[in-house]
Amino acid sequence: MPSTSKSLIQHASLSLRRTASLRVMVIALLFFVWGQPASSQEEKDRPQPPAGRRGGGFGGPIELGPDDVAVYVAPPEEFKQVRESVPHGKLEMVDYESKTVGTTRKMQVYTPPGYTTEKKYPVLYLLHGIGGDETEWQRFATPNVILDNLIADGKAIPMIIVMPNGRAQKNDRAGGNAFASAPAFATFERDLLDDVIPAIEAKYSVDSSREKRAIAGLSMGGGQSFNFGLAHLETFAWVGPFSAAPNTKKPQELIPDVDAAKKQLKLLWISCGNKDGLIKISQDMHQFLKKNGIEHVWHVDGHGHDPQHWSSSLYWFSQQVFQNKLAVTNQLNKPLIGKWTSSFNTQIGDQKYEYTIETKDDQVSGTAVMKLNGETYQSTLAHVKLDGKRVSFDETLNFQGNELLITYSGELDGDNMQLTRKVGEIATEKLVAKRIK
Repeated sequence: MPSTSKSLIQHASLSLRRTASLRVMVIALLFFVWGQPASSQEEKDRPQPPAGRRGGGFGGPIELGPDDVAVYVAPPEEFKQVRESVPHGKLEMVDYESKTVGTTRKMQVYTPPGYTTEKKYPVLYLLHGIGGDETEWQRFATPNVILDNLIADGKAIPMIIVMPNGRAQKNDRAGGNAFASAPAFATFERDLLDDVIPAIEAKYSVDSSREKRAIAGLSMGGGQSFNFGLAHLETFAWVGPFSAAPNTKKPQELIPDVDAAKKQLKLLWISCGNKDGLIKISQDMHQFLKKNGIEHVWHVDGHGHDPQHWSSSLYWFSQQVFQNKLAVTNQLNKPLIGKWTSSFNTQIGDQKYEYTIETKDDQVSGTAVMKLNGETYQSTLAHVKLDGKRVSFDETLNFQGNELLITYSGELDGDNMQLTRKVGEIATEKLVAKRIK
């Protein structure tokens, strides 16, 4: 590689590290100004699950509970590499008049491959963090490349992505006094609703229904996604906060009407890294949602407050947004459909299984036939799920007059499932299920 190219790569890498370090320092300062969202007495009194303690960075110690686990595996290494073999969308910088701010502002817009005015497209409004601007997502995660690849692979539907500047003031450049700029992030709520969205819908061929409008963001933009998205469910049906910052409002304030949220939300997709000192903000929201029975995704990966987490979150969120939930589930589980066989030794003898996983009435389920000591047993399979390579399902087996719940978890590797089988607290076995071709 020429020395000039190496120098440029090293310079870019150093720039990103410096930007990330600056972000951490700024958020740490703001953390002490805003503090974490206060918990209600009801939440304080709620019994806490056993938790693992991790050393915290900014934001304080990290306490991990049993729910704080990854729902998805890491994306493939090439997920944000340009593939010359696939069609590419267009990335452009667009000016718009902001009545809220009283000036002309800029936003970056991605239109998918094959964009045409003969079709109406859904729109994802993607918000940056406190140290960024309308170019940050492109510098950290190249959303255009991620979406080009996902669309080409049939994993995401063609959509427009709008990356505005969430600092709604006349001097909206990053840097300077973060405390002085903080109110501008709240003001952006009106700029987004009254100026950005109308400008996009006037310039592009957009489906303007709430079901075709999503909001997501990183850090400060994650807090804005919570605040603006949940406050305006008449505008946004899909909400995706990634490692939300301390500007996030309290859960009870964000969702005053639980029943309305259940009816209107198509997807609430929340993520954070288990090395992120701000994780408690998202943890509190997850616990509130869980307690009130509001369906959502809670994904905790192994990253910190960093671009790796944000780009990975965008990769997985993009595969669910604007899609029918059952269709997404069925597509994700498609590699599991079929018949599998396994033999393994247990404390009650050698067991031979044949598992059948199928799609029926838009649900992925199945059956199993088990042979033990010359006897044959029928059972049912439920909660079949595949996230990346992570596979899990439950078996309900009637054995000698007892109904046993058996759980399976592990990884899919081509035509093999490497599984751990747990029969309640009674027994645990390791097994390999092979596809019957």
